[in-house]
Amino acid sequence: MIEATFKQKDNDHIISFEMTGHADFAEVGSDIVCAAASSLSINAVNSIEQLAGYQPIVEVEDGYLYVEPLSELSDKQLDVTHILLTSLLIGLKDIEEEYRDYIQVKTI
Repeated sequence: MIEATFKQKDNDHIISFEMTGHADFAEVGSDIVCAAASSLSINAVNSIEQLAGYQPIVEVEDGYLYVEPLSELSDKQLDVTHILLTSLLIGLKDIEEEYRDYIQVKTI
């Protein structure tokens, strides 16, 4: 199962995102749940780089992704990052609605 955890501040800004595990919905290369979650996550990181103009802290290993925005950002960078990570949260929750046995999304 994929477990995605979003840590939020009191103002609902996401301060980190961690995704672990494998969906095991289908064989490697045919797993649509894994492909969807991975695509959304990679796109969010790439979009932060392109649209907010900075490289977030990223750790990647097999079955593991950790993303943390930098602490010193302009207001515009904060807003763009907030929108992109919130979009990622919404997308993963939509996947969870259809494939609850393969992905779990939570905010803390």
